[in-house]
Amino acid sequence: MSKFIITRYTADSKQHLQQPVRIAHVSDLHERNCDDIMDAIKKEHPDLIFITGDTFERYDNRPQYEFERRPLKRVIINTIHYSNYLLTMLLPPKAKADDENVRRFLKEAVTVAPVYMSLGNHEQKLQHRDYRFLCDTGVTLLDNADIDLKVRDFQCVLGGMSCWGYEEWLPTFLKKDGYKILLCHKPNQYAELLTDSGVDLTLSGHTHGGQVLIGKKGVGFFVPGQGLFGKLAHGRFFDGRLIVSAGCANTVACPRFFNPRELVMIVVI
Repeated sequence: MSKFIITRYTADSKQHLQQPVRIAHVSDLHERNCDDIMDAIKKEHPDLIFITGDTFERYDNRPQYEFERRPLKRVIINTIHYSNYLLTMLLPPKAKADDENVRRFLKEAVTVAPVYMSLGNHEQKLQHRDYRFLCDTGVTLLDNADIDLKVRDFQCVLGGMSCWGYEEWLPTFLKKDGYKILLCHKPNQYAELLTDSGVDLTLSGHTHGGQVLIGKKGVGFFVPGQGLFGKLAHGRFFDGRLIVSAGCANTVACPRFFNPRELVMIVVI
């Protein structure tokens, strides 16, 4: 597994906190071995750990043809999808997904701080044993659900938005009073649905940072859900209301060129 970086942000709670609240934002574990990320989290001493999807691999991994209207772009995108699918089959066993990796990660995480988790597109077929494991381990799953959260004098409404079935829950969440934090796996969903929603802070992943970063500004070459050179690959957007993690694991056959894995630390003041 490649090296990782810790990216740090500050968020204003508008509550004049006596003591800052430290949040570790984890995304896209994809059942890979991320023990080094866990070691770093322990050293950071967070008050909360938020996980924004694609923790487990529970989906049909066969590539689906994308009907991009521009012919050249369509050829490039589908070539990437199918080539990655074939090359991934050739990876050595240690580089492939194993749910024991994330089970170990989550068991350790709950000993560090309370863990709250939303689902991603790779968890569309999450199994009963997975739900039972999360419950038994003490991980709070927010699957189109929200809770009132309090850490010392910091209070917020924390929601978890899945990639599907959110149509009934989301309007109710958005009407709630107070400082709102949303765990939303796909950043393009924020751009499409939430830019003027009043959500104070949204945390996302999904993009893997664009896999290959190009140029001094680090433009992502291929961004899942956004195509070639997608704008929401990693970083902070919409006046700081959206933070996109580049993800904690490398899950495709192509290495992450100039694009290290990432642990995001957020200090709420």
